[in-house]
Amino acid sequence: MEVYFNEVVDKAIADLYYCYDGDKAKKAADALFLAAKEGDGDACYFLSRCFSGNCYSWEYHPFEENEAAAYAMLCEGISLGSAAAVLGALRMDMLTPKLRETMPFESIKEAWNVIYEKAEKGCQFCQYLIGNTYYFLDIIEIEDRKESEFASRAAWNDWQREEMEKSIPWFEKAFSGGMGLAGRNYCNYYGIGRGDLIPPVYEKKMEILEKGAERGYPDWMYAFAFELYYKQDKAQDALPWALRAAQKGHLFGWHIVGDIYWDGKVVERNLSYALECFEKTASYGNDPYACRQAGDMYFRGLGATQDYARAVQYLEQKEDAWDDDLLGICYLLGYGCEQDLARGRMLLERSNETKYKNYGLGMMYAEGLGVREDIGKGVEYLKAAGEYEPAREALKRYKKSLFGVWRR
Repeated sequence: MEVYFNEVVDKAIADLYYCYDGDKAKKAADALFLAAKEGDGDACYFLSRCFSGNCYSWEYHPFEENEAAAYAMLCEGISLGSAAAVLGALRMDMLTPKLRETMPFESIKEAWNVIYEKAEKGCQFCQYLIGNTYYFLDIIEIEDRKESEFASRAAWNDWQREEMEKSIPWFEKAFSGGMGLAGRNYCNYYGIGRGDLIPPVYEKKMEILEKGAERGYPDWMYAFAFELYYKQDKAQDALPWALRAAQKGHLFGWHIVGDIYWDGKVVERNLSYALECFEKTASYGNDPYACRQAGDMYFRGLGATQDYARAVQYLEQKEDAWDDDLLGICYLLGYGCEQDLARGRMLLERSNETKYKNYGLGMMYAEGLGVREDIGKGVEYLKAAGEYEPAREALKRYKKSLFGVWRR
């Protein structure tokens, strides 16, 4: 078996990037830590990646992001002669003049050659690194090329396009060889293109997503299911991939399953099971979308008994403005949380136009909750809430006097 770095680092790379196993990943990091203490620059670099967030690994990897630790290990790796660390720092725009002075290479190109040789010999991670240097056009700095060398802007753009195209065979080798992470930029190349240089090709993107799913990569099963369900409305095809992704540890798959059972188009509608799916990923997978869905269901009593406290718990974890109206009602009226009139008003006013928003604003003005009481204005909002039952009940509390004055 070919040894690309050393036995410790190669084993760590395999357990960090060629599988999706949290326990193996932790043991790999422990081994890297010991090797780093003994002065192994490559161990420092791969340990740095562990601290750099899931964009450098996979969703649900077992490491907490630590920017300071990541940077310290990256710098240490460069000074100890890790060519991979040099390319990693270049990619993150962190290879400062001061750091360059510490690297025992005459140039970035020399470090690139070290990784290129390993990639040619079959190291999947190095194939991924080389692919990135072409895809992101780091090769411009590596080769020290300039637009002024070319006859025209068109010639410069043609050269850049040709360099980016060189990323594809490297990504394909690493992706097909067992490194799911290598598929991200491979897929992005076709999925979003690169400005005016590379146009997107949706069919090719779907082909890559399907290949990744078929190879058993959990993140690719999820991504393929996501595209099938949300972009192509193919719930029947999406469901088994979403389930497999979730069962293999990519918990975001549960929110696709939950949505499919919520819709009830290709399966019998089952709101309690849909809520169970949303809670699986909301509770353990840090999934803002599922938090929003679960919070909405508890607020409205769908799939479970109405529970404002649990609704607030989940809605506080969402990341967008959707369902700010529900959360705003809870804070305004003290449903499931301590009443906070200012927060309730803020959430309601910034939320999207819905019957819930109109109900909340109606109650706010009609009852003078954190604002000057204005029953007439409140009634208009309550009427705008339409058939929403709490709004209809609230309207019964107010009437206009013979003199046109609104009263309770």
